[in-house]
Amino acid sequence: MLSDAVNTVIGDIYRCALDDSLWQPTLLALSRVTGGVGAAIMPQEIQSPLRFGSSRIPEADHIYYSHMWQHDPYRIHLSRQPSPQGELSDTSFVSDADMAHSPYYQDFLRKFDASRTNRFYFDTPGLPRFALSIQRPLGHPHETPDERRLRLMLGQHVCRALAMSVAQGRTRAFAHGFREICHRMPTAAAVLDHDRRVLFMNDAMERVLGDGVSYIDGHIICSHRASQRQLDRLLHDTLHAATGPEHIAEHITGHTAGHASEYFVSVHCPSGRPLLARAIPLMPENTGQPAYPMALLAFHRPGADIADMTQALRLLGLNSSEARLVQQMSNGLSIKEAARALGISDHYARSMLRHVYEKLEVNSQGKLAAFVRDLPTQ
Repeated sequence: MLSDAVNTVIGDIYRCALDDSLWQPTLLALSRVTGGVGAAIMPQEIQSPLRFGSSRIPEADHIYYSHMWQHDPYRIHLSRQPSPQGELSDTSFVSDADMAHSPYYQDFLRKFDASRTNRFYFDTPGLPRFALSIQRPLGHPHETPDERRLRLMLGQHVCRALAMSVAQGRTRAFAHGFREICHRMPTAAAVLDHDRRVLFMNDAMERVLGDGVSYIDGHIICSHRASQRQLDRLLHDTLHAATGPEHIAEHITGHTAGHASEYFVSVHCPSGRPLLARAIPLMPENTGQPAYPMALLAFHRPGADIADMTQALRLLGLNSSEARLVQQMSNGLSIKEAARALGISDHYARSMLRHVYEKLEVNSQGKLAAFVRDLPTQ
């Protein structure tokens, strides 16, 4: 049965996953329950930001990382082992005679009333390599078996907390990036979590609310029942989409064979001016991806928001038919809808679109839309 002090330290370790500023007092308490006088999370790469210590004296970190790391006996001992893992005690490679002449022990640790050190090296996927170091008090160079077992157990908790902290930081950065994208989009947009709850929306989305679309209890709701069913299906399919790059590309371009309507639906509005809704999965393929998928939900009112770009497109080498096709697609229409609006066949529209791609040097509808958005309106 663990003591109250140890249980408190474990709880504090996981609080550090949410607040890095808590590491200093937590590492100090961790070192004391294991019979030490100080502890440090030490990166194996000197430039790594994963660096925390128990000392309340800023001078300690400054002395070590600016100079004393060169004399660290662990670094010297492991110079031929670039990726150490597991437990290592300096008692196995530093004698008492060596300690008496070592600047690391005599000029550095002794300055802070510490003597020998014990370390555990971690090489965990998704984390920079680091070691948990415990400094022993002067006159008590060896830890007991119970202290060793406790140190190893607490070290595992430290590793888990650091992994949580790094993952949370990446998720925050991921969400912040999409927040910025959302606010910069000229069309109405909102980012939804896996429960379809709105995480944030841009000003354009707020202006859309009220005409067939409402924001109720954190969710985007359609007043028209059939539209709500279509929106529910749209979001369900998007949030449960595969994470492969080809599948996501299909969502973005609307080219999913036989299922394009599932990712692009029309919302009935009392004003008689329908909204087109599209949802795109936000599931990055890196170690910082969130535990659950998110989706970008965008609304566009065809013909209302995009300025006439046909003249600018003509100046870029498109003929009048190609320019009109691009204008229709920029207004939110699919290739089939644009073809019907222009009175041409789907086959002819797709043939024209290929020529447009060649002339404007783009290779997808998404890039074409971005190209058109960047064109001057005058």
